[in-house]
Amino acid sequence: MEKLLKQILVVVDFSEKSRQVLDSILPMANELKCDIHLLYIVQPSVLPFTINASQIIAVKADQTALATSRMMAMQGEYIPQMEKGRFIYSHVMEGSIERSIRNFTMRHEIDLVIITHRRRFAWSKYLSRININRLARKTQCPVLNIPESAHIHQIRNIVLPVTNVLPLRKIMFASYLAQYHDARIHLVALKEDAEGETEKDNSYLYKSYQLLRDNTDLAIECHPVMGENIADTTLQYAEKVNADLIVVQPGKEAELPGVLNNIFSRFLFSASRIPVMAV
Repeated sequence: MEKLLKQILVVVDFSEKSRQVLDSILPMANELKCDIHLLYIVQPSVLPFTINASQIIAVKADQTALATSRMMAMQGEYIPQMEKGRFIYSHVMEGSIERSIRNFTMRHEIDLVIITHRRRFAWSKYLSRININRLARKTQCPVLNIPESAHIHQIRNIVLPVTNVLPLRKIMFASYLAQYHDARIHLVALKEDAEGETEKDNSYLYKSYQLLRDNTDLAIECHPVMGENIADTTLQYAEKVNADLIVVQPGKEAELPGVLNNIFSRFLFSASRIPVMAV
């Protein structure tokens, strides 16, 4: 299979979760012969504009210097775990999180972005400083969101929603990860009206199934499921089978129903307790 991953970006915040992600990603990076980039983002000051500008600049400079020092220490800690010929880099940027990730990803030709989603408050699930749906679209790079309570040490079940297109790129990335983890792929599509349903009603579901069966030796399951919203139905199915990863295309596959979700542009990424990758 074509080598899809060469450069992996992990956005860190010095939390224990960031270290857990690195601990689980590093063996995979070695096996797939990928380099790792660690990125910490110093965000714009939220201090009132009446405060002296030079004071704000000085504070930010101190924050950046401290972050750079901590990043170099983290890099040094993980360098011995990288296989010969593989590299781990550390970077510090200033600016908004989403824009910084987007610019870095495009500048360094990143193949996979990994973000850890942390909720400080229960209601913060409706608010996010990163619109992963938009980020994946603009960078044309897969973005993997890992909730704070989730782990990706072992991926045994991967869920792929299928709509009215043949998701070739999504299938390639899911297959790539499934081969490494020896995982089972679950294809999920909304079932048409029960009356008179034929195979044609889910033609893209069966085309995706056939494509995987013809080109891989992976375990594949094919499931037409009753529902009205593909994102919500996919999430319910993934929770039912204890999935370890959901792989979606940016767009309607990630758009949840409901007024609040529309108002806050809340997507599957923030609602799911299971890691979600947008491809």
